[in-house]
Amino acid sequence: MNEMYEAEPAVVLKAAAALREGRAVMIHDSAARENEVDLVYPAIHCGPESISHLRSAAGGLICSAIGNDVARAVGLPFMHDVLAWAAASYPVLSSIIETDTPYGGKPAFSITLNHRNSFTGVTDADRSATVKAIGRVAEIVAGGKGDAGRQFASTLKAPGHVPLLIEAPGGLAERRGHTELSIRLMRIAGLPPASVVCEMLDARTHRSLGLEDAGQYARDNGLILVEGSHLH
Repeated sequence: MNEMYEAEPAVVLKAAAALREGRAVMIHDSAARENEVDLVYPAIHCGPESISHLRSAAGGLICSAIGNDVARAVGLPFMHDVLAWAAASYPVLSSIIETDTPYGGKPAFSITLNHRNSFTGVTDADRSATVKAIGRVAEIVAGGKGDAGRQFASTLKAPGHVPLLIEAPGGLAERRGHTELSIRLMRIAGLPPASVVCEMLDARTHRSLGLEDAGQYARDNGLILVEGSHLH
């Protein structure tokens, strides 16, 4: 782990250690934002069992997040920019573009992806392969060796079943969503800046899982729950 992160709160360092071992952690953004808890894995260690866990224990949309530096290296856009460009040919798009979410800031969504060797792209094995390929692209960017764009194009295709999220250009200083929070944790852990995230839902209330219940789930399953305020 980079020495610059040694002063981070103990819970953050424990979460970073868990991620390095390929284990899941939980992140709560804040009560003033989405007030949601996401279950998070490092993309580079995302096996089929990780996708299965995200489906069964979290239940929200399974997305892969990447650092803004990775997006720049490959040349990937935010979806709201794609829609704005396409609106010149498809005017209806201009009326549906979301540029400011109810919880603050622009959406992190980019394109959707499948691994080139996937079949439907939606199975645990297919989505795992897709997320790991995204993690490998981030690893190339972080290591400064290899052609990330070529790796991306040779292993991934679009559209697909894994929505891609891009960290805001200013990181946490600009946006404090699960995309930015999870990427910050990956950097602290010394992992490539790519994660797989999924909102934890509540089948009883049909809403997001409350923080108290999420905390109980963390305790029952030996997981670390990180507050967004712990990350800077």
